Amino acid sequence: MSLDLANSWLNQEERARAERFRFPVHRERFIRGRGMLRRLLAAYLETDPAAITFEIGEKGKPYLPGSAIHFNLSHSEGRAVLAVSRLPSIGIDIECFDRRVNVDGLSRRCFRESEISGLLELPEEEKRRAFFWIWTAKEARMKATGEGFSLEPQCIEINFVNGFPHACLEPCFPAAHVAPVFLPGGDAACTVAALSPFTVTLGEVPC
Repeated sequence: MSLDLANSWLNQEERARAERFRFPVHRERFIRGRGMLRRLLAAYLETDPAAITFEIGEKGKPYLPGSAIHFNLSHSEGRAVLAVSRLPSIGIDIECFDRRVNVDGLSRRCFRESEISGLLELPEEEKRRAFFWIWTAKEARMKATGEGFSLEPQCIEINFVNGFPHACLEPCFPAAHVAPVFLPGGDAACTVAALSPFTVTLGEVPC
């Protein structure tokens, strides 16, 4: 999808937001990401991508007014993922494994003791990958309800099996379900969360 085509679908607020990016690479990623979001949602809604209207919920999460379709978007460097569902509370997060972070430091600040203990049992490279799987599960849970970081990462406890998120143990109310998404290439962790049981159907969209 060309940059000009993607930009032609954006509304005035989105174009203004794009212009606020300091570096062209980030500006272009935003425009292409928004364009692809509009293109995919337009296919579900059977409308023109430029005709889609977004509104912001009370917790800051965007939604499609008057539609039974719900969505959540995440990106990491040059990759982006979109979750589309009829479940009203859906969240998704992606993190590339090569992202430079202090795994031990962030784990101490953001993870529960059970999660840290599980990480310590793993070899260094597996620990790093497991860290991103847990992190994406926490962020997906935050985004599912629109709470974001107002729900602190340490308030969320993820049970993981063989290095992958298996269940969300806390918060208990509302209870959440999580599932890993294994993307082509294997270079990123991606997790979906929702407040109802779900299955994941993966599709890859050419740019």
